[in-house]
Amino acid sequence: MNDQIKNSKNMYQQAIDPKKAQIHNLIIVDESGSMGGLEKVTIGGINETIATIKKAQEDFADTQQHYLTLLTFDTGGYGMPPIRLHMAAMPIAQVTDFNNYHPRGGTPLFDAMGESLTRLHDLIKDDENATAVVTVITDGMENASRKWTGEALRRLIEQLKEEGWTFSYMGSCHDVLEVTMKLSIDHVMEFDHDVVGASNTWHRDSSSKRAYYERMNRDFNVNDSREKKMAMRRANARAYYANRITPDTIIQLAEGEIFVFGSNVDGTHNGGAAAAAVQNFGAIIGQAEGPQGRSYAIPTTGSYQSLAAAVQHFVDYAAQHPDQRFLVTRIGCGHAGYHTHDIARLFTPAITLENVSLPEEFWKILGLKMKF
Repeated sequence: MNDQIKNSKNMYQQAIDPKKAQIHNLIIVDESGSMGGLEKVTIGGINETIATIKKAQEDFADTQQHYLTLLTFDTGGYGMPPIRLHMAAMPIAQVTDFNNYHPRGGTPLFDAMGESLTRLHDLIKDDENATAVVTVITDGMENASRKWTGEALRRLIEQLKEEGWTFSYMGSCHDVLEVTMKLSIDHVMEFDHDVVGASNTWHRDSSSKRAYYERMNRDFNVNDSREKKMAMRRANARAYYANRITPDTIIQLAEGEIFVFGSNVDGTHNGGAAAAAVQNFGAIIGQAEGPQGRSYAIPTTGSYQSLAAAVQHFVDYAAQHPDQRFLVTRIGCGHAGYHTHDIARLFTPAITLENVSLPEEFWKILGLKMKF
């Protein structure tokens, strides 16, 4: 591993473009035995993240250089070290699909995080244009670290956050909020320990990464002072996981927000959220579907197939209007008579749209609990 790290440092120093932001993507993946059963979705999530980073490198080539460090961890054995470094500060263009993932053993989470964060910090600490986006996924409490304690790791994370590093933590099967509070990690998702929850947490994190890269592309200025660059990175890090939970009660809308409500097929808009849309947000009587005023109507009283098609129309529309934020209400769950599970699952494609908020109950059905 030491030779791998030394080689990556030499390659990195040779590859730096001093006019661009150097963005290091560090992915720390739990490979302990309890992750068994999620092998396929974990590999798929890692490769989805790789694809997201590659697309950002293509789109923002004028302002960004992306690198990937990927490691997995368990308690080792079978001739394997507990922390396995698969890629070390590798330029993203050189990264290929990942498939080497075999869960077993315990969970030395603190050692995996402490060692990888220290190594990456040593690599980039003298480059004022460099920063890191750290993603951790684990399904269990720390139970096997020998070198790092939670308190020491917290101090390191707080130092790196002050330097503008971004941290996200995706966890299941343990008290995720308690662990992340002790570690001073702000961006947290708890996912159901099944294929749906694990898959959706990767989708959600990838969309957050994309939004982060877009902000960095907008805000990076190579001529800014070191202090101004660091402040910019801290601001963008704080916005990494946007609050995408629709409020239970919506009385007024902020600039750019759109009220998404369930209508009937003739567009009478005569009850519940539909009536509120007419009274407050410009919904048009007789228009059953689509944008109207500061609202968007999704007809829910036809067949389930037609409802599914209308939701997809909405998702497509939201994707085409990233400057607007869509607040989806509990459409179809009232007079239309659908079960919340049936409605929530229709919005799975919206997970990757940072400008779409869903009711908290929908997120839970999709296997995710976001912490703010």
